[in-house]
Amino acid sequence: MEDVVSERISKIIYDNWFLTEPALHSVLCGHELLKNLKMPVAVRCGRGKIEYNPKIVKTLNNNNLEESFRAEAIRIMLKHPYQRQPECPAEVRTTASNIVLSCNYDFKYIVIDKAADFQLPDTEYFEWYCAKLMTNTDTSDSQSQQSDNQQDSNNKSSSGNGSENDNKPSGDPSSSSNGQQSDNQSETSDNQSAKSSLSELWEENEFECSRINEIIENTTSWGTLPGDLVEKIKATLKAQIDYRKVLSGFRASVISSRRNLTRMRPNRRTDFQNLGSVYKMRTNLLVAVDVSGSISTKMLQKFYSVINRFFKYGIESIDTVQFDTELGEIIPLKKAQTDIKVIGRGGTNFQPVFDFFRESKSHYDGIIIFTDGCAPEPEIIGRKPKVLWIFPDKNCEKSSADLLRKYGRCCVIEC
Repeated sequence: MEDVVSERISKIIYDNWFLTEPALHSVLCGHELLKNLKMPVAVRCGRGKIEYNPKIVKTLNNNNLEESFRAEAIRIMLKHPYQRQPECPAEVRTTASNIVLSCNYDFKYIVIDKAADFQLPDTEYFEWYCAKLMTNTDTSDSQSQQSDNQQDSNNKSSSGNGSENDNKPSGDPSSSSNGQQSDNQSETSDNQSAKSSLSELWEENEFECSRINEIIENTTSWGTLPGDLVEKIKATLKAQIDYRKVLSGFRASVISSRRNLTRMRPNRRTDFQNLGSVYKMRTNLLVAVDVSGSISTKMLQKFYSVINRFFKYGIESIDTVQFDTELGEIIPLKKAQTDIKVIGRGGTNFQPVFDFFRESKSHYDGIIIFTDGCAPEPEIIGRKPKVLWIFPDKNCEKSSADLLRKYGRCCVIEC
């Protein structure tokens, strides 16, 4: 069944969108498609993946399936799963996001929350709806409690008042109203569970935001998305992505910790009888700095300023290497450097960096390359590394990012 469902998704969504919805297709291809039999919703997104439940997807017709994926793709382009996570329950975030979606796109085949369902205007934004829904929830809970108390009082004083319950057969302990109330409560509980599950993977992630921004910036055809929605999606680019957060996210993906025993910090759990532990962060990152002739002194200062920031995160050592057409000496840095000797200033070739990565016995987990991007494409043979390209300014990014982002992520130093 799962293979049939996967093939159906591929045909109805991926194949069709490749021709008709290039923007949404790019979003899907930027996320890993995974099946999840445990979640109570058909499709959800977050953490760089799109999950689907084959059992639920099988019950959907083609239109329902397409719009379910469309809702998640639009949600991603608005960056709701990766940015602006207000402090509120998961089901509230889902509802607020749904309202924004329904205000900007006419979904015909799936049921999605609308602003009118909550007596709210249809012109506001994600955080506003979250805050308003929280206020309404608090008020509703208070009113519901008062209503329940009043109902209990009425039940005690209205026995034998000729209500519908008097027509129930003798010996039936329930009433039709109580049964309906139970069904409604069960339905409400299932709905809240589904909404909580849909946004379960959402978390602030500047690294994913930067990837989505790259897609938005390079999209020239928006398919059938309405113009107003496209403008809102483009407006999300106005908030600059802080390269520090992108760098931190990349670092976190390849970082590990080492446990050392110490007498200076005894173990309190054993009444100070055993040695305590100290954890030191380490990273198997190779940081390559372009020192070719096209790199100015100011650019180099920017590069090494960013490298020095690693020591503020507790990293104890970083392997750095300078390169132009050849690779320089591998230099482990153990503290922030103020005086850097630059050797090179020739042309630029990325190939020596990737060749060293492939042949290295240090088993680097990733490479950060500081460059202006003016060099031929590298040829990657064997194990493909995680790569983060960091450009010194927007002009370098515009001229080189399209070529290099196929090998890894890109960001700009905006000081």
